[in-house]
Amino acid sequence: MKRWVVDHLLWDRSAQRSGFAGRIWAMRRLLLIFAGTAFLTWREWVEHHPPEIVIVAFLHFLFVFLVVAFAVLAGERWGRRTKKANW
Repeated sequence: MKRWVVDHLLWDRSAQRSGFAGRIWAMRRLLLIFAGTAFLTWREWVEHHPPEIVIVAFLHFLFVFLVVAFAVLAGERWGRRTKKANW
């Protein structure tokens, strides 16, 4: 499970680009997770105090991480490119 998360979710090895733009493209899912977490936490910022906001931010991170992970898994399972390979 750890290998799948690193290979498919955190760093996309299928990215054929090189240089700084290639690294950003390979980390696009991780950047999406951080952006989603930041957005959700920003909306809750007024309602929570500093010790509580850390817990809220962590829960938002887990939620967005799981949503992106399920989207990647569904895309791999039912995507056009891997449909023939999985069946």
